[in-house]
Amino acid sequence: MSTLTPAYDNKIYQKYSKKMLQNKEKNKIAFCQDFGLNYNKKTPVVCITYPLTEKNNLDMLQDVIQGILEQDVVLAVTGIGTKKFQDFFNHLAEEDPKRVVIISDNDGNKRKIYAAADMMLATAATEECKEEIEKAMNYGVIPVCPENELVTDYDGAKEVGDAFVFDGKSPWKFFASFIRALENFKFPYDWRTLQVAAMTEPGEEDDEEDSPLDE
Repeated sequence: MSTLTPAYDNKIYQKYSKKMLQNKEKNKIAFCQDFGLNYNKKTPVVCITYPLTEKNNLDMLQDVIQGILEQDVVLAVTGIGTKKFQDFFNHLAEEDPKRVVIISDNDGNKRKIYAAADMMLATAATEECKEEIEKAMNYGVIPVCPENELVTDYDGAKEVGDAFVFDGKSPWKFFASFIRALENFKFPYDWRTLQVAAMTEPGEEDDEEDSPLDE
């Protein structure tokens, strides 16, 4: 289990917890200001923080990226991976710099992204994708991702779950789950329920105490 938690993270703009989730929005505001992105409380910041490689099924994201960017979203990507995908995302950022940003891949930047982001787009259930899903969820980021042992698909009728899950490698199933996430984001109470379900805080999993993240 990841030990990263926003309640103890000295690298993010504003610490927060399940009980102080309103402070997460302060991170979103500051992040958008720092990186020159459009900010609107009703516009989700969507992140990709795992390596941009064929192994992580980035081709599927390429298939639907235009549809994603036709929605009211801001996209933050850590720019490490194969040249093919780095060039692809760099082009998107050059075309629309107020809505797409490429950020240096380092631990401090990733933690700022987790703190600011509302959603993560995960195109595979590889170990490196699942590692990023787990870290992001601790910061209240809701993944759109393939089925895996870390997540439970959200059931709006029962108000249970912590992710928007798709089955298989179909780009259209992936896109449909993304649209489902967007629709739920419009309802702040439902979204907060998702965030609380996703976040793990010290003492919930074991008796070990997290220490401040100063490094």
